[in-house]
Amino acid sequence: MHLSSDTQGALGLFAEAAQDMATASVELSLGRHFACVDFCNQAAEKAAQAVSLLRFGRRTTYDHDLRALGSQVGAPNDILPEMERLTPFHPEAFYADTPPEEADEVINAEQAGSYVQSARKILRWARSIVLSV
Repeated sequence: MHLSSDTQGALGLFAEAAQDMATASVELSLGRHFACVDFCNQAAEKAAQAVSLLRFGRRTTYDHDLRALGSQVGAPNDILPEMERLTPFHPEAFYADTPPEEADEVINAEQAGSYVQSARKILRWARSIVLSV
């Protein structure tokens, strides 16, 4: 562990990521598919940033490319593709190509469910690091 590790910050941010995953599941059950994958994107980012706080004592600067963020915080090769799958669902990027009123129609329930699975894999990886302190 890094000397300037922020354990409390990492635990708090990981808790936020876990809450975002719970919200994603609720959104999926309500048929709000874009909201679901948006929360998956946020959960993945917060989980990776929790690892960053633990390993480096600070958040890692990034430009909404979750795969790049994963690489910077040391995510293993089996996690990076999961992070890449969720990258397009940052609202700024997504709404650049999709009008908000069409957002839920662009992603079906099956797709949203698969994104939930990707986010859960990312959280399991981060949990194994953050909660092992």
